[in-house]
Amino acid sequence: MSSDSEQAAYSSSARSNGSRRPAAAAPSFTRIEERPPSSGSDVSGCDSDDIPHFDDLASGHSLVPMRRIRSSQEMLIQASSSGVDMDAITGWLYNGPLQRAKYQDFSTIDWIYDSTKARHYKSRLRARARGMGKLGKLQLLADASKPWAVLLAVGFAMGLIATCVSVTSQWLIDIKHGHCRTGFYLNRRFCCWNADDVCLDWVMWSEHLHTRWHWAEWLLQYMVFMFDAVLFAAISTYLVTEHAPYAAGQGIAEIKTIMSGFMMRKFLGLRTLCVKCVGVVLSVASGLSIGKEGPMVHIACCCCNVFSRGFKRIRSNEVERRELLSAASAAGISVAFGSPIAGVLFSLEQVSYYFSAKTMWRSLFCAAVAAVTLKFFNPFRNGKLVPFQVTYDRTWDLFELWFFVLIGATSGFVGMLQNRLTLFLLEYRQRSKLKNFARGEVVVVALATAAIGYLSVYLRADTVTLVSNLFTECHSQDTEGLCSRGDRAGNVVSLVLTSIIRVVLTSLASGLAVPAGMFLPSMATGASFGRAFGMVVQTLYEAHPTWRLFSACKPDVPCITPGVYALVGAASMLASTTRMTVTIVVIMFELTGALIYVLPIMLAVSISKSVAEAFNKDGLFESIIHLNGYPFLSMDQEYVLQGTSDEIMVRASEMAVVQANGETLQRMVDLLSNSSYSGFPVVKPGGSMALMGYISRSDMSMVVERAMALSMYSGDSPCCFARAAPHTEPGDDTVGRPTVDFRPWVDPTPFTITHNTDVNVVAETFRQLGVRYVLVTHHETLLGIITKKDVVRLVRMQSRNNYGQPTLATLFSCHASRVEPLWRSWQGRPSPLQQYQGYQPSQQNGPAIFSSESQVL
Repeated sequence: MSSDSEQAAYSSSARSNGSRRPAAAAPSFTRIEERPPSSGSDVSGCDSDDIPHFDDLASGHSLVPMRRIRSSQEMLIQASSSGVDMDAITGWLYNGPLQRAKYQDFSTIDWIYDSTKARHYKSRLRARARGMGKLGKLQLLADASKPWAVLLAVGFAMGLIATCVSVTSQWLIDIKHGHCRTGFYLNRRFCCWNADDVCLDWVMWSEHLHTRWHWAEWLLQYMVFMFDAVLFAAISTYLVTEHAPYAAGQGIAEIKTIMSGFMMRKFLGLRTLCVKCVGVVLSVASGLSIGKEGPMVHIACCCCNVFSRGFKRIRSNEVERRELLSAASAAGISVAFGSPIAGVLFSLEQVSYYFSAKTMWRSLFCAAVAAVTLKFFNPFRNGKLVPFQVTYDRTWDLFELWFFVLIGATSGFVGMLQNRLTLFLLEYRQRSKLKNFARGEVVVVALATAAIGYLSVYLRADTVTLVSNLFTECHSQDTEGLCSRGDRAGNVVSLVLTSIIRVVLTSLASGLAVPAGMFLPSMATGASFGRAFGMVVQTLYEAHPTWRLFSACKPDVPCITPGVYALVGAASMLASTTRMTVTIVVIMFELTGALIYVLPIMLAVSISKSVAEAFNKDGLFESIIHLNGYPFLSMDQEYVLQGTSDEIMVRASEMAVVQANGETLQRMVDLLSNSSYSGFPVVKPGGSMALMGYISRSDMSMVVERAMALSMYSGDSPCCFARAAPHTEPGDDTVGRPTVDFRPWVDPTPFTITHNTDVNVVAETFRQLGVRYVLVTHHETLLGIITKKDVVRLVRMQSRNNYGQPTLATLFSCHASRVEPLWRSWQGRPSPLQQYQGYQPSQQNGPAIFSSESQVL
């Protein structure tokens, strides 16, 4: 059997017996004293169908010897008089619901099992409440309020965290230039709050040190700027690499994978939360071409995960926890852009795997609480939620749509190149020795960014200030900077160079070992180009106002607003890198507050995404998921696969199976020690390979460890996996020994398909139902197994080959080895099965998801 075997699922068992109730986690072992068997019964047997079920006592299962008794009531009386744990008796008498061990790291959850577990919990709670009157209604209300309490806490925490991050990062950014004379803790904006033209309270470092020469003043400022940039970046990467490696990057790709059912422990932990909050402040202040908006989503999910630990019901149910994580992610975008509605759409469009109406309402609540909290703290002291909120007092004309289309098409192509460069650098880091020098790389990139950025006024400014200035509309009294008419050509050239350099710097910074987002840097790139384009159009209008193109413009009234072009460019660039659409339009609408600009933004975003998707369907987040080898099947893409289930399954001859009975505890120990399989099908004894169930590796390991810890069991103790009659031979020495019961952890009705099922149906089964594995059978005979990883691998193989002429995506691939030769025809290609069997995946950083001995699924 391949290592692709996943742990057991509750899928078909939940459907075949809807009255079953998933029980809580198994309690620790309790030894039960031996009882003599009743006459005519086999003490080593597994057949306990004559034992009545005690549903009211079935709060958990424990590992206990399975043997017949004369009277279950007698058993309960004896147990209660001898002080035996009743959970142990329950585990012996009640074997209805399927049990689960704790999900292992880098494994996938069982959506159907956890969903059924939550429904049965609510059903039992309502049944108990009906007999308790008003007290029962209060219990129902308290239980229903737990998710809302978590989201309320997340919203308030995100408002507070966003306030602290914004104020602290801006203060550190200004510290690189100087300090406030009246209060060292004040940034430049607050220090000069009441100043009209000249701020006397803000002191530059060269001025503080009384430098006399102009060249020495410039050099001193330059050295302090680079020193602070390197210092902040070094501290940030030290915290990340030393204490929380999961805090690196923006984390949205990993969150998408977690939402699809993947387990990544510590990724949403308290330590990651603390390091992410501190690290994002330092990394943004260092001047690296990164933003804090992407990490805010990760921080929001970390807060949700930490707060949900206080409620056992949410903590123990992975499906419900993921619903809350989807809602919490909206708070990250809400505080990052001051856009609660866009936060809800971001959760729907980008993060969530399953998004129900209940999740939408919860997302809106969490995003609204976060926005209100940020509004209450008012970190920018301007009454706005973000520092670059702008308004425009002019409309746009119909002829400008052609310019917006051109901006969208150019941004789509540039965004595609930025994604390609980012992925190339990420893959190069993983395959080269550079991954062993993560801290040094951060320091070098920070030094180079500071050295280059200080030479340009547009690169020297932080991205928040730059975007705010680029969005601002010029007025008649503005004659300097971007609004200067005399130096307009120089500004255009500088803005275009800024866009090109920022594409390279953003690609370099995206894979560094620091908290790094790419939302705002991408917006800054697009805004720089859009502003430059708008200034060119403005110059053409002023030079040739009588052209037919500008016939709609009114005389003596400004016709072109370059700030609008910057807004359209920022939206287009962000759409081409992330492949989001509605979310970006709403973000820009809430930033400007002008509904009239929605149509130009929609048009440019649609064109930008279409151009980018002509080269590659995946955005940056999906590409990172594929690069890291995470088992992710996108709900947005339509997979068209070729083949049947027997072509991709792992055949039964390559699998390790266990017999329903006749196995010994020592053999189970050896099986776990000598193999890395993630699960084991249960078959009838005698070599018939008739399928009777499936048990996951984690569940088997838990039972074996508990059994070996008890003195009543030995290596020769028989094991029971199903309700079948025991297969014993005359003189069998296992008779009379206590039996290790694995039945509560065996899925008796696993999800099965036939050997000729189309692979597209198999892919939809994994994607829509969230199953962890499917077994391939023919007339109840086990033929093989298919896991999610098998489907993901086939999807990636067939998408790379394309089975036809090379497309723009293959021509612009990162590696020449991925480009299909022009002379290769369909007749010379290997079959999909041959390609699948011959595929040798590369090793990536992090968990070896696709290694030959993988145990993660």
